[in-house]
Amino acid sequence: MLNGTLKTFSLGSLLQICSNENNTGALEFSMKGSLCGRIGFENGDVVYSDFLGMKGVDAVRQISLLKEIDFQYNNSIEIYEKNIDIDINFLTIDCTRYTDESIAYLDELKESILNKYKIESLKFFEYDNVVFTSLNLHGVHYFESGEDEKFNIIYLDRNINARIQIVFNQKILTDYLLIYMREKGILK
Repeated sequence: MLNGTLKTFSLGSLLQICSNENNTGALEFSMKGSLCGRIGFENGDVVYSDFLGMKGVDAVRQISLLKEIDFQYNNSIEIYEKNIDIDINFLTIDCTRYTDESIAYLDELKESILNKYKIESLKFFEYDNVVFTSLNLHGVHYFESGEDEKFNIIYLDRNINARIQIVFNQKILTDYLLIYMREKGILK
C-alpha cells in the first residue's frame, strides 16, 4: 500500500511510481482525515485530478506545492470523468516547473512585502484551516484572522493561482495591505 505525506515523497515521484506500475485507481489526498483531492490513473496514465474545486492540470499543480498533505493509493477507485490528457513525463515536468517558478515568485513577494511590513512568515497555504477545506468555500479569495499576538492573512494570489499565507507579528491595517496588494497585481 502506497501512503504517506508529501513531505517525504515528491508528487513527481508518486506519479512516476504509479505510472511505472501501470496502476489503475487513484492517489487520494487528505488533510486531518478529510478527503480533499484525487489524481486518477488508468493503466499508468494520469487521466483525472481534482483538488478543493480545481480540476485537471491546475489541481495537480496545486497539490505539487503542498507538503503537509497525506496521500494514499486506492486501487478500488474507478475514474468515470477524464479531465487530463497529457503524457505523465510532461505533467511531471510541468509540475516541477510550476513549483520552481512559484517558489521563486514567493521569494520575490516576500522581499517586496518585507520592504513595507514586518512579517513572521510568508508561505504556500497548507489548507489546514477549516474555512479552506470546505468544498463549498473553495472560491474564497481572502481571509484574515488574529490569534494571540499573530495576525494571519490568506489569499488567492492571481499571479500563480495559489493560496498564500502571510503571518504578521502584530495586527495590521489590512485595508492598506489590500490596497498595496491590488496595486502590485497580487489580488483580484
